[in-house]
Amino acid sequence: MFPIVRLAALSLVLAAQALAGDLTISMTGTGKVGAGPQTQLWSSKFMRTNNPGFASDTLVDYEKGITYTIDHKKKVIQKMAWDDLEAAVEGMAKQFKDMPPALLAMMPGGGGGDVSVEDGGKEVIVGRTCHKWTITMGKMVFETSNDPSLKPPIPAVSYARFMKLKNLMSAMGPAATGMRKVGDEMAKIQGMALKTRTVMPMVGEVTTVATEVKEGPIPAVAFALPEGYKLEDQGQKLAKQFAK
Repeated sequence: MFPIVRLAALSLVLAAQALAGDLTISMTGTGKVGAGPQTQLWSSKFMRTNNPGFASDTLVDYEKGITYTIDHKKKVIQKMAWDDLEAAVEGMAKQFKDMPPALLAMMPGGGGGDVSVEDGGKEVIVGRTCHKWTITMGKMVFETSNDPSLKPPIPAVSYARFMKLKNLMSAMGPAATGMRKVGDEMAKIQGMALKTRTVMPMVGEVTTVATEVKEGPIPAVAFALPEGYKLEDQGQKLAKQFAK
């Protein structure tokens, strides 16, 4: 009977995953980066963030493990494979390993290292009860309010890996190794973020808050890369640069 029970349990899991539909989350942002209205589109394979105010979109291919940054002004698409990003971070860690601590501390993000996590309790956003967490590393602060009942429609393993790598895309140099710790902590948080607040040196404070959450099918064309744009493989460039 045991194999039958296991099969039945697996069927329930697969059925639950099949029922997880596409999501559209409308948000508004403040700060130097990402200000104005934003739209997140989620499917079983992709997540796309459209930021019309900056004429810039981000497309995450969870199936292939690739993040694309789309610059509509320059008509350029920058490709970042997750494998290349991880290789670049490993290379950076080796380069900065033997650097004098005093010199390392003078570099952007070089003074951070220890990561603390604080439970901020609950808050309600667009009628949904969220759990708030604050993650701190040196002068960098990351606040996220997640709805634990709202699950991304993509595979959990791919989503967890992306959350671990997410902050590395905005932090190269000494800060990147510490940001891996931040990513590890963020990957443990359940549910989807409906409000985020990030404070980083030289960037300032950036906040995003959800204004609407809708469930329903999203056409495949919404996740297509624009034609006629120049493709730059930023991931391979970084991996080769820090492999030297």
